[in-house]
Amino acid sequence: MKKLLSLLCAASLALSLAACGASADTNTNTNTTAPVAGTLYSLENATVLTFTDSGITAQDGSDTGYEIDGMALTITDAGTYAVTGTCADGSISVKKGATGVTLVLNGLALTSADTAPITCNKSTQVTIVAAEGSVNSLTDSAKNNDDESPDNEAAENAVIKCKDGSQVILCGTGSLTVTANGKNGIKSGATTAEEGEASLTIRELTLTINAPVNDAINAEQTLNVESGTLTISAAADDAIHSDLVLNIGAEGTDGPTITVTACYEGLEAAQLNICSGDINITSSDDCLNAANSDLSGYDFTMTISGGTITACSSSGDGFDSNGDLTISGGTIVVWTANTADNQPLDADGTITVSGGTVLAAGGSNGMGMNLTATQPCLTFGSSGGMGGGPNSGSAITKNAAFTVTDSDGNTIYSGSAVCNASFLFFSSPDLTDQAAYTLAAGTTSLTAETQSGTVSSGFGGMGGGPGNRGDFQPGDGQQPPEMPSDGQRPQMPSGQKPGGASSSQS
Repeated sequence: MKKLLSLLCAASLALSLAACGASADTNTNTNTTAPVAGTLYSLENATVLTFTDSGITAQDGSDTGYEIDGMALTITDAGTYAVTGTCADGSISVKKGATGVTLVLNGLALTSADTAPITCNKSTQVTIVAAEGSVNSLTDSAKNNDDESPDNEAAENAVIKCKDGSQVILCGTGSLTVTANGKNGIKSGATTAEEGEASLTIRELTLTINAPVNDAINAEQTLNVESGTLTISAAADDAIHSDLVLNIGAEGTDGPTITVTACYEGLEAAQLNICSGDINITSSDDCLNAANSDLSGYDFTMTISGGTITACSSSGDGFDSNGDLTISGGTIVVWTANTADNQPLDADGTITVSGGTVLAAGGSNGMGMNLTATQPCLTFGSSGGMGGGPNSGSAITKNAAFTVTDSDGNTIYSGSAVCNASFLFFSSPDLTDQAAYTLAAGTTSLTAETQSGTVSSGFGGMGGGPGNRGDFQPGDGQQPPEMPSDGQRPQMPSGQKPGGASSSQS
């Protein structure tokens, strides 16, 4: 299984690298070239365009490959275009079907009053680069939401809009801040027979997104977050969402650093693959979710083969798969404060733990789950747990220090509780099969014996149903609950988006 996951991660990396056909340069010196994300780009023959509140001007008077209409810039042909300046109401769009376009953001602060600051139209191939050392920002308004402003024909529902069939790469060694006052931060479209295959890849970039209305990043087909530093300060719904495939990191790499400080759900996709990275998520509902309520009869999967994941949910599941959940590597710490039926690890199918270090703790008294462990594991406390027996109240209280020790008193694991927990599940390559271990937290001391194979555990199962989100619906004016401090890409039927809706957006 671990070999298969490695192949999946390697395949996703190869596919996304192959999509990076454009070349670009992060250096403002037009006589130099610099590597970005494994490619070369140059500004030597680039068209330099400057935004101001009074107009858009081109350096050296160049007038080919683009069109200017007031404060709207349209890229019409392949080439490298460097954009800079500040504008309170402007926009950039790449014409439908244009390929080989590199858009270099080099000190750009662009706000749009009623549309997306950047739009990559259907069937485009665009590399958006944040120039080395540059600071860039893109902001929209509440009018950029056709649900809330149905009379606004210019609304694109995202700050960066990538339409059906577009293949877009966000990269560079500069920084980009996206503020979504309309709906989504970044939106990528679907694959269709007419427009071709769609994908969105993020690598190397320092990217900050604030999305108080809906998703920070939303994709309908394939979303790759390979590397870089991604900070999502707020997302009213999902932090990072794909209707189909979401790949985080790549085999043999350090992967991205992802910090989500507030969201409803964290990472969600029908196929969620985490190969590498340093991921920290605080959510009110599920931190990781393999689901899509628009897909029926689909084999949902969540596979984790590497990386470091720290996650906490205040009222949902930690990791929730509407199919199988497989962990073969990495370091995972997941907590859920819910005291009802939400669990740190939850799957409608089978949970398999074959490697890595996994600590999962929850506030509920536990529910049975289908767990297969080829690596020894422990369950402390909760009904159905080992050694501790039925446990009323919390085995560990919030902020309490705790240790897991072997029979000789050697510390195997130590940490601090993120929330009250009635049970704790732990698996590590450092554990010995059929040996006794002790969980100590304050005055509480519980002893359990390691298990492997089909494991009797006190949590998981039951699921939540595909896309179950309680009473919260994005865009209905409600706020999410308050939170505490293979390798192939599946495709939807031709011309359809998930749910069977026809793809008609221009």
